[in-house]
Amino acid sequence: MATGTRTRKVMTADDLKKKLEAAKEALKALERRAYAGEVTEAIKKSSIPAEFKKIKNSAKDVSDIAILEAIGNVIGIKRLVVSQSEVKKRGSNK
Repeated sequence: MATGTRTRKVMTADDLKKKLEAAKEALKALERRAYAGEVTEAIKKSSIPAEFKKIKNSAKDVSDIAILEAIGNVIGIKRLVVSQSEVKKRGSNK
């Protein structure tokens, strides 16, 4: 048996807003994962990969990231940031 009693903290409006924002972010991530396969298949079946290769071949000195950012600007995606992370090296097995 517990000898002491704890009182539960009543959540304030600010606490609830923070919790709501975290839940919205988690929902966005879940939606991205849920529809990722569907979107990938649609892109593969479309002419997007061929068009991207044409653009890449015509602008050889331009990076893939710059091309994707330009495409985002042209189609109206606001605040699009494309980045490429470095490959993480695996640790050696000793």
